[in-house]
Amino acid sequence: MSDMRDLSARLERVEAELALHRLAYRYCVAADHRDLDLWRAVWTPDAVWDTGGLDHEHSGIDAICAAVQRQWQAFPVMQHGTVNHVVDLGTAPEGITSEGTATGRSDVIVHVRTGDGWITGGGTYLDRYRRHDGEWRISRRTVTRPFDLGPLPGLPQPAG
Repeated sequence: MSDMRDLSARLERVEAELALHRLAYRYCVAADHRDLDLWRAVWTPDAVWDTGGLDHEHSGIDAICAAVQRQWQAFPVMQHGTVNHVVDLGTAPEGITSEGTATGRSDVIVHVRTGDGWITGGGTYLDRYRRHDGEWRISRRTVTRPFDLGPLPGLPQPAG
C-alpha cells in the first residue's frame, strides 16, 4: 500500500511542476498577446506584482491588470521569453505542501518596441504560487536583477 501512496505523491509532484511551468508560459502569452482574461487567470485575486523600483508594487488583481494595461499602452509590441524556470514544491513527505503553495525562480528576456525602435530588457522573477479554485496561480511575483539594453549603435534595427 505504501508503494501506491508513494507513486501517487510522485505523480502529484510531477503534475504540479508541469502546471507551474505552463503557468509561467501563460503569463508570457497573456502579456504579449494582450489577453486580459488570461492575464487575470494567472494571478490569485490577492496577488502582489512587484516590478521593482519605487512605487512599483501592485497589490490585488485589479491593480495588476491596470499596470499591465499601462505597459500595453507604452509598448506597441512586447515579447517575453521565460527561461531557467525552477520550482520548489516543498519537502512534505506526502508531496505538495498542505497549503497548496510552492515557490519558483525564472529568468526573463523581454523585447519591446518603442517609437524609436526595439529595447531588450529582462531580469529574474522570484515567485510564490498558490492553488486557487483548483489551479496553480501566481500569488506574488518580484522582479529582481532588472536590466535594459537600448538599441546597439551601428546595428540595423528590425523593420516594424
